[in-house]
Amino acid sequence: MLRSAGQLSLAGLVATTLMLGGCATTGSVKRAQASADQAMQRAQAAGADAQKAQGSADAAGSAAQKAQSSADAAGSAAQAASSQAQAASAQVADLQTKVQHLQYHRQHGKRHHHHRRHHHRHHAAQKAS
Repeated sequence: MLRSAGQLSLAGLVATTLMLGGCATTGSVKRAQASADQAMQRAQAAGADAQKAQGSADAAGSAAQKAQSSADAAGSAAQAASSQAQAASAQVADLQTKVQHLQYHRQHGKRHHHHRRHHHRHHAAQKAS
């Protein structure tokens, strides 16, 4: 854009110098003006392109921010799920321990209870005799 503006200024300077010097023809002034007009059009087109590019860059930045927010939310959800899974795993381990404890006492308790009953009968028979 600066290059186009520089060309515009140079063409205007040349046209002015030629006119002031008195040696400029009408054709050379018209050519200088046409060059200046073309330079201005190129500068305006470049400015429009730059605005479009800035709009695209802004949209890309906004999309990147949304993607980062989504990634952060997904990370938080994953951490929460991991915590829940660890808590569930701890509960399962605790329940397994309780079941094993109950099974042990059930197996040994019956024998012990059965043994007690037998022992009690044995003593009762001795007292009766």
